[in-house]
Parts: sequence; structure tokens; C-alpha cells
Amino acid sequence: MKSKNFSFVYFFLIYLIPVLLSAQDISVHEFIGKPKSDVIKTFGNPVHQDNSNPEMMCMFYQTATLRMIFVSNKEGVYQSEATANYDTEVEARNVFENILQNSKANGFAVDSISVNDYQIYKTGMRADLQLTENKISKKFDVNIKARKSEN
Repeated sequence: MKSKNFSFVYFFLIYLIPVLLSAQDISVHEFIGKPKSDVIKTFGNPVHQDNSNPEMMCMFYQTATLRMIFVSNKEGVYQSEATANYDTEVEARNVFENILQNSKANGFAVDSISVNDYQIYKTGMRADLQLTENKISKKFDVNIKARKSEN
């Protein structure tokens, strides 16, 4: 019986905690230029993967409140997108502000377009970060779209 309990605890610690900790991390712009193996190390195996075109390999991740897409080739990830849904504006705003703060701390420049729309960039990468209210569901979405750039 003790070994069953130990096995369950071991499984929980090794497999589930990293998934739970990274579940709402939508800083997908930090993966631009990195190999797709880094994405898999961070988020686990994708829900769906399309490798039919080697120049446009797509990985899809989805939960009830989070959707992420990564597009890569043999050189690494060149496009990524994430959308997370929150019940309250306060929750969404906290995640939004956290992404901005972490991006600045990691060497990204941040420009504001409006109070809910920012551009994040550094050499070789550009991203758009937005906070919007979904009028139909009465929830709040934080969306980030990142792409590799020439400058």
C-alpha cells in the first residue's frame, strides 16, 4: 500500500506539477528562434501536431482556458500565438502586466499602442500583446502573437 501511495505522489510531483505551473504561462514570444524541442520540454507533448510540411511544422496546445500554437521549421520556431481566457478583468490584467514586466526583464523593448495593446520586440522578434473583453462570454482574453523578424 505504501508503494502505491509513493507511486502516486511521485507521478504527481514529476508529471502534473510542471503542467499545472506552465498551464497559464503564455509568454510564447520567448520561444521565437528556439528549437521546437524547447517548446515540448516546457509544455509537454502537443494536443495535435502537423508535420506534413517540414517548412511549416505546427504544434497545438489547448485546455479549457488556454490555446497555444507554435509554427517552426528546421531552424526553430518562427511564429507563435497564445490566447488565455479569464473570468475577471483583474485576473487578465495581472497576467497582462506580468508578461510586460517579464519581457522587460528579459531584454525585450515594450511600446504601448493603447492601454490594452502593446508591442514587444527585440532583434529578430516582434510580438503584439492585447487584452480584450469577450462581449459574448463576458470573459477577458489575453492574446499574444509573435513572429520572427529581420530586424
